[in-house]
Amino acid sequence: MAEIMFETFGVKGLFIGVQATLALYSQIAGPESSGNLNQNDLTGLVVDSGDGVTHVFPVADGCIIGSCVKHIPLAGRDITKFFLAEMKERKEPLPSEDALEIARTCKEKYGYVCKDIAKEFKKFDEKKQGPDGQWLVSNKFKKYVHKSTYGGKQVEIEVGYERFLGPEMFFHPEFIH
Repeated sequence: MAEIMFETFGVKGLFIGVQATLALYSQIAGPESSGNLNQNDLTGLVVDSGDGVTHVFPVADGCIIGSCVKHIPLAGRDITKFFLAEMKERKEPLPSEDALEIARTCKEKYGYVCKDIAKEFKKFDEKKQGPDGQWLVSNKFKKYVHKSTYGGKQVEIEVGYERFLGPEMFFHPEFIH
């Protein structure tokens, strides 16, 4: 790899390192940094969450503490499945051939992390009286319109509590079950 980088691409220098350390370095060596970095600046925690697994890497003085690296079998795919299960439970009109794609898109587009679950539930459940005296339901539920790739049929889906409950699984894995 080094030979290709130097001879083919003509790079002036090359640094090969562990991805977690490089990720931490990129956060402290960004455009606003002073450029005066030392090993003590490379101390932190890197969380790398993918589709199938999450890894947690503690970094001290630029070195990963190997005995403390954690492998967590919880990641994006699990949250997508959670979104799907919640929408099915609410009887949203999910076409079976597009259901997983819809859940993934809704997760990516509408999912967020909240500070306080109880307060978030209250925000979703609150009702306000409109100017005409009618009770209005919270606008926290989002509408997602999906056009099926198999028949071109459009479906409208409401995305609700799963918006904040899905990502909450990283903090409370018991939510999975």
